[in-house]
Amino acid sequence: MNMFCPDGYVPTQAAIIGAAGYWFRERFAALEAIAPQSESKPDNGLDAAVRAFSQPHVPDGWRHAFEETATHTARRLRNFLLQGTFKVYYFTKDGCHHLPPDFWATAEADGVLESGIYWPFGAPTHWYDQQRPNYPLFVKQLDLDRILSDQPAKKSPLPESKLAELVAAMRAHNDKPNRKEQREAVRKLPDFERYHLTDAMFREAERQVPRDAGRKSSQPEQ
Repeated sequence: MNMFCPDGYVPTQAAIIGAAGYWFRERFAALEAIAPQSESKPDNGLDAAVRAFSQPHVPDGWRHAFEETATHTARRLRNFLLQGTFKVYYFTKDGCHHLPPDFWATAEADGVLESGIYWPFGAPTHWYDQQRPNYPLFVKQLDLDRILSDQPAKKSPLPESKLAELVAAMRAHNDKPNRKEQREAVRKLPDFERYHLTDAMFREAERQVPRDAGRKSSQPEQ
């Protein structure tokens, strides 16, 4: 049975899927292309996507890529919530309520966006706790559209504080046949897609990740 969604709102799980398709467009398009179409009426909820990628014939690599993309998307949305850029709402018999920004910095917020359910007194840990009050979570469609459309067209520079992460990523992809393919693989990672990675930044990281003798380095980019 489908959950009721008020006009003008989007369930948080659908918001994650929509934001992932926008922020990680190339990766998500590739994932959607191989996602099993097991239902006659496609569901864009996170649970439906998880079920699709959990089917036995889906390779582990694709399943891991989907989970990684969803995790990075939820984390970015959570940062926006903490900053007060937009709000997550739930409805009770007393009306519409929203979760305060500070909530998203607490351990209690872990997994809340992904589950799409808010448990005011904590999620149940025993079968007899299942009757605790719980409420579906929504975001306003206009807020989500604004967040996505407000993302700058130009990528921001990679902070120097993330150089160690860049080095680790280069090392993890050191099996690529050349530096050009290695750089492209790193650029497409969710952690780096939103940054403009310059040649200078790559060269700095590459000095800490030597290649085997005889391998060709990539040509300088314009």
